Amino acid sequence: MRVVICGGGVIGACIAYFLSRRGIDVIVVERAEVAAAASGKAGGFLASDWCVGSPLDALTRRSFDLHAALPHEIAGDWGYRRMTAYSGIVVPKPDPRRYLPAKLDWLSDGVVIESQLGTPETTAIVQLALSPPP
Repeated sequence: MRVVICGGGVIGACIAYFLSRRGIDVIVVERAEVAAAASGKAGGFLASDWCVGSPLDALTRRSFDLHAALPHEIAGDWGYRRMTAYSGIVVPKPDPRRYLPAKLDWLSDGVVIESQLGTPETTAIVQLALSPPP
C-alpha cells in the first residue's frame, strides 16, 4: 500500500511516521519543506479537550497522547512541551471596567487575556526544528 500525504507540518509528519511504523509506504508532498511553518489551523498546538462532545473527541485524545510519546521514541529536539494556553486580544487602551489587567509579565502593552484555553495537563505545543540535509 502507498499513501500520499499532502502537507508536511506536524500533523502530516506524524501521520507519515505512524503509517510507516505499520509498514506502509508513505510519500509526503510539501510545497516548501517538512515542518517549515504552522498550518494556520493548528499552529503547532495540541489539546486533549478542545473537541469534547464532537465526533473527533476520541481521536483528539489519542492524538494528544501519541504526540506526548514521540519525544521518548524518536531522537532529536521535537520542541514538545506542555503549556497553559490563553486567548487574547489587542486593545490599545483597555477599559479597566471591562478588562482586568493580565498578570503575565511577558505580554505586550495592550494585550488583554480574554480566557484561559487550557492547562499543562490539557494543552501542549510542538515546534519541530529539523536540521537541513547534509
